[in-house]
Amino acid sequence: MNVAETNASALAVARMRKIKNALTAILCGAVPAALLGKLFPTSPVHWLFGFVAGLVWANAFEYFYHRYLLHFPRNYLGRMHQLHHASIGTPLELEHLNLGGTPPLVLAAFVLNGLVITFLAEVLLKLRISPGVFIAFTVYVIAIEEVHWRIHMGGWLPSWLRFGREHHLIHHDRPAGRYNVFLPLFDWLLGTAKD
Repeated sequence: MNVAETNASALAVARMRKIKNALTAILCGAVPAALLGKLFPTSPVHWLFGFVAGLVWANAFEYFYHRYLLHFPRNYLGRMHQLHHASIGTPLELEHLNLGGTPPLVLAAFVLNGLVITFLAEVLLKLRISPGVFIAFTVYVIAIEEVHWRIHMGGWLPSWLRFGREHHLIHHDRPAGRYNVFLPLFDWLLGTAKD
């Protein structure tokens, strides 16, 4: 197998992993959203509020997951993330691009977040926003995976997301900051967006 065939094979494997992660996210978000919508009847306003709250929740989860799990090298996720940082600009970069890792890790993220969201929003506070939160979390997980992929592969990004490429690539030069990939809300709030 020559270099071009190896790269094509690695690209196909990485794309399939990205597709499987997206399908897992859709399944893990849509099914609970539908079930919670039936269990805790709600209104379109609650769905909308839940969606906005879910985007903020997902951004916070991304920040804390990236900062405290992925940058802690003594755990499995940290070791896998070190491979991502070490592979930038090498032929192995494709193999370590997926933020979600594998479908079981995507499932675990949804289960962990889903239990917390459902308990807080529905059982404890009775807000009736969980369906919207699940949909937003799903959209965010798929978007971050796609944007991260495009940042590293030089893919097209809309003009309003182009700053995300620079923001994230600075993280690779100086990994002690800029933990949000493309929407640095929690980097700004917690002071880690600085150079």
